[in-house]
Amino acid sequence: MSIIFNKPYPFIFNTFSVVIPSTITFLIISFLAPLQFHELEFQPRLIIAFIISVVVALIILMTVYILKKIVSKETIEDKWTVGKELLLILTVLFNIAVIISVALFVIDDDNTSMLQLLLKTTSITIGISIIPVIIMLQFEQYKHQKSQLKKADNLTKVLQDELIATYSTKSKVQKHLVIKSENDAIQLQLNSEDLIYLKSVGNYIEVFFLNSGAIQKKLIRNRLKTFETQLPNKIFIRCHNSFIVNGNYIIKIEGNARNLRLQLKNCEEKIPVSRTKAKTISTFINQLQK
Repeated sequence: MSIIFNKPYPFIFNTFSVVIPSTITFLIISFLAPLQFHELEFQPRLIIAFIISVVVALIILMTVYILKKIVSKETIEDKWTVGKELLLILTVLFNIAVIISVALFVIDDDNTSMLQLLLKTTSITIGISIIPVIIMLQFEQYKHQKSQLKKADNLTKVLQDELIATYSTKSKVQKHLVIKSENDAIQLQLNSEDLIYLKSVGNYIEVFFLNSGAIQKKLIRNRLKTFETQLPNKIFIRCHNSFIVNGNYIIKIEGNARNLRLQLKNCEEKIPVSRTKAKTISTFINQLQK
């Protein structure tokens, strides 16, 4: 079960995320009339259903707004999972149940306690929503996966069409690089064309570079941000918080439900692209041809 909950999931919030739940709430209260809503005449039930559906929309907007305030954008974009999505949905459903319970408590003449109404409303709300929620989760993940694969295929086609893999003939920006540790001691000196990628590992940087035709790695104590401004931005890009890559080594882009991954020439490690960098990497690859 933990494997399912920890499975990457796209954080998708748009107009439909608000309109669909509020519309379903309106239709259920108006026509199915669960709980004590069936005791109301149709016209006043429509009015109450409309008011509650508007409140539901506001609850969704407020819940997501608060989430974005207390959770970092990086966590939401790059570390969102099925479990977190379910928790968010359950939170929204509980908030909706609270609002409906308050409305029922006001119009109810049976002197039912607020706690009883809340428990009953919560169970019915979740019971009614569970199947649509599961379907929505599967559909959104499938749709996003398909979108990522299409995006990856398009970018890979650009790479293949322009033969970026033939690195030696494509590099237009040459620069002698001096790689230093945080105490300013020189660790490496090489041409930019030989630097493949850098990876942040705790307080260290793993530098992958080409030496006499073979890929080598050197561990240097420093921060990735230090090198970001030093490298030519025409051929280097920080595609992830932990990676900077030389665009001329990219030979293929793969996609999954969370993000894109870059395959570099003669490198085993697949380099992740943060979802926040997806548009940037697309622009970068296209300008790399010029």
